[in-house]
Formats: sequence, structure tokens, C-alpha cells
Amino acid sequence: MSRPEVTHPKFRMWLPPDGVVRLVWSPPVPSGLEDAVATIEAMTEVTGGRPAPLMVDVRQAGPQDRAGRLEFIRRHEVVTAVGIVVGNPLSRMMGNFFMNVNRPKAPTRLFDDEDAAVAWLTGYLG
Repeated sequence: MSRPEVTHPKFRMWLPPDGVVRLVWSPPVPSGLEDAVATIEAMTEVTGGRPAPLMVDVRQAGPQDRAGRLEFIRRHEVVTAVGIVVGNPLSRMMGNFFMNVNRPKAPTRLFDDEDAAVAWLTGYLG
């Protein structure tokens, strides 16, 4: 059963019936530690506190500060895997930077396509 959608000034998150949580960042506002904490709280809300796969759409996202990136790494227990959907060279560069610099503890991959990301993430359903 899917939980309510969480809307925030900088993102939208929901859990559709396929079990893969969706996170879509609003265009192109910068985000930081407070926003990272808000997304982690939203993840806990939509999943009822159970770890789940997460598809993050960064195609329109703005820059994220170091404190925000580190909070996502620190709180890796809320996800089973992360698929980051990129759509242009800038978002791909940001995704690669995140993965190479921060070394996520949960399995994490970049995708050019939402369907491919969801297909990979369904392998991490609990």
C-alpha cells in the first residue's frame, strides 16, 4: 500500500505500487543539509520506516552542498539501493561527482532513463 506523497519546496517524494520510492528535485534550486534531512524524513514517512530502493531524479536539480551530500551517505540505512536519473551532461557530472567523492554505502548507479533505473531498483525490494 502506498503512503501519501510528501511535497516540499525543493522536492517531491512518493511510493508507487511497484515499491520503488521516487524523489524528484525541483528545478534548479540549491540544496543543503536541511534539505537532505527533510528528504530522509520524507523517506521514513512514505516507507513507514522500512528501507526501500530509491530513484532520485536529478535532471532538473540545482547544486547540493557538501553537508547535504554527506548526510545522504551517513543515513544510508533508509535505502536498499539508489538509482540516480540524469538527463544532461551537467546532471551526469553531478551524479558522477557524488558517487566518486562520497562513495555511497548503498548500491548506487546512474541512469539516463527512469524505466531502466526502476527495473534495476526492483532487484533491491525487501
